[in-house]
Amino acid sequence: MPSHRPLALTVPAILACLALTSCKDKPQELTSPVATAASTPAVPPLEYSLPGTWTKLGETQVGSKRAGYKVPKTGADTEDAEVTVFFFGTGSQGDPDRVSKEWFEQFDGDAAATATRKSLDSPAGKVDFIEVMGTYKVPLGPAMGPKKKSPMQMVKEKWRLVGAVVHTKDRGNWFFKLVGPDETVQAARNALETSLQAAK
Repeated sequence: MPSHRPLALTVPAILACLALTSCKDKPQELTSPVATAASTPAVPPLEYSLPGTWTKLGETQVGSKRAGYKVPKTGADTEDAEVTVFFFGTGSQGDPDRVSKEWFEQFDGDAAATATRKSLDSPAGKVDFIEVMGTYKVPLGPAMGPKKKSPMQMVKEKWRLVGAVVHTKDRGNWFFKLVGPDETVQAARNALETSLQAAK
């Protein structure tokens, strides 16, 4: 009957209105988390310049590793040395004592007791160095177990490690690990110290 026709036309209009209101709400809910993530500030990287003869190893940042460099062998050494740059964030994972302890444990014996230490100043902040020489154990697989050590290791005799941490005022601690055959690392030590003294 004619009296029911206006009601039939009203129902689709109401449904269309409800659908339109629902569509308007969804974009606001979806874009809100994205905007929050984008507004989180990133920590500016440490500025440093290493010798041009040291070859950069790739461009990809993996976990705490920020860069790697190959240091050409010198003298009677048959292998190259390597510098690795680490940044563990501004929290407790960037504790210098924790990191140096892990590095010392990669050598046989009580490496911490025989290590030499020194400090320098840079525009970025204080730079602490540690140095140790002995039998170095190169991990050949991922760290496992409570001691976080690789079950497979390659043993290197007469290897030296020069480690450094740059204590920045507002960008956390940045770590540099120079490790390799004794003569090559000794030849590269001064270049690393000079570079980090100029870090910004």
